[in-house]
Amino acid sequence: MNVQDHVYAERPASWPLRLCTYDALVATLIVLVVALATALSPMQSDTWWQLRAGQDMWASRTFLLRDTYSYTATGAFWPNHEWLSEVIFYGAYAAAGLAGVMLFTSALLAGAWAITWRLAKGPVSRKALWIALALIPASFEWEPRPLAFSLLFLMATVTCLAREKYWPLPFIFLVWANCHGGVLLGFGVLIAGLGVQTILTPGKWPTMIAVVCGCGIAMLLTPMGTSFPIEMARSMLRIHLYPLDEWRRTPIADLRVLPFWIIVVSLCGLPLFIRDTLRRLTIGDATIYACALALLPMAIIAMRNMGPFVMVAVPALTSACQLRGSARDRERSERPMVNAAIVGSAAIAVAATLLWAYQREIPRLKWHPVAPAALQAIAQCPGNLYNRYDEGGALIWFAPEHRVFVDGRQDPYSADFVLEHIRIETGRSDFHDLFARWAIRCAYLPVASPTASILARDGWKTRYRDAGWVVLSRHDVD
Repeated sequence: MNVQDHVYAERPASWPLRLCTYDALVATLIVLVVALATALSPMQSDTWWQLRAGQDMWASRTFLLRDTYSYTATGAFWPNHEWLSEVIFYGAYAAAGLAGVMLFTSALLAGAWAITWRLAKGPVSRKALWIALALIPASFEWEPRPLAFSLLFLMATVTCLAREKYWPLPFIFLVWANCHGGVLLGFGVLIAGLGVQTILTPGKWPTMIAVVCGCGIAMLLTPMGTSFPIEMARSMLRIHLYPLDEWRRTPIADLRVLPFWIIVVSLCGLPLFIRDTLRRLTIGDATIYACALALLPMAIIAMRNMGPFVMVAVPALTSACQLRGSARDRERSERPMVNAAIVGSAAIAVAATLLWAYQREIPRLKWHPVAPAALQAIAQCPGNLYNRYDEGGALIWFAPEHRVFVDGRQDPYSADFVLEHIRIETGRSDFHDLFARWAIRCAYLPVASPTASILARDGWKTRYRDAGWVVLSRHDVD
């Protein structure tokens, strides 16, 4: 170590330089990677109807608990458990457009991963390796959507449990329950974490019961009241009936999710290789380990839950790995000026990249999922419009003059209705009865849709067509 390094290590010139350690450098670079990746994620179909719902609630100052966006479920009960997220997202949109929505979501996810880093233990290189592995399966669900709130609140909950600071938990659950139904995952984690702590410190069980009751009551303080957990359970049972990628069982023979299975095997196998692993963990570390194990079954049942699991599993793994030997980093001469320069350069590069992407509205962002000419053709279509489940959200936002046939909210629609729609779109059922029942006279579909081909053969007129999409109307429609 040269003299200059020694001066910085022992007596940095100013307090900001004291923060520019190697650990802070790696942590900041990881957070910047997450921020960049999430801020450039494509807009998700559901985000459009969430913006519309937020806009309508913002304007009316009322909760939306009845369907107003479709003609097939008008007036049906809609358990809108994401109402607060929708209002916040629209607030971000009103303040800074779609860029504001993307950046806000990016901040939520980057904050969640920053907490994961803070909870992880051991050498910087080991923490960075596990997090790099975890980021791969976690990145599947990085679109701008209310799930981002759940990831941040999940990590805040695990932190409070690990540090045995219980008073913030009811407030977290109150906000969480009004932002996203993922609060049910959080309640499972709460029970697992407090259960382990009660076993390790039996004298604290009255406190644990009080915390569980407080969080349970807070979770019911939503517009749905005491029906909230019942409606969420019904929603989960219903959505597993549909062939949606994010809700399918996590595959084993898929290289994209191999890092997930490596983390699963490592987490479950550590007690076999490290004698008395769980008994030797601190209360905080044992709590995190229990929280990770509580999330594991949900992550196996649905790909969508891989992200929450790996975010908690990384701190659990790094804590357990310390028991194999020394957890101290090798001696390293800190170079705060160099670290600060690297962080500053990376931050500028990320900001410049996002500014360039947002100004040009690059196709990857999918900010314009429906072409203006297609919207014009849809606007001129009389009668009810048929659309697929996947495109309903965009139509709710971009074509508000037409109520949709179906959309990704799924809750207002009966399971039989959605399954009938799926059979038609997969060519396993005839469309005539459904179209007659709902007086459908127009359709907006992908060119590759089997229904689009069938309608064209049946004599429907093409009002708009490009490489990907087509607007059709019945031959007797002007």
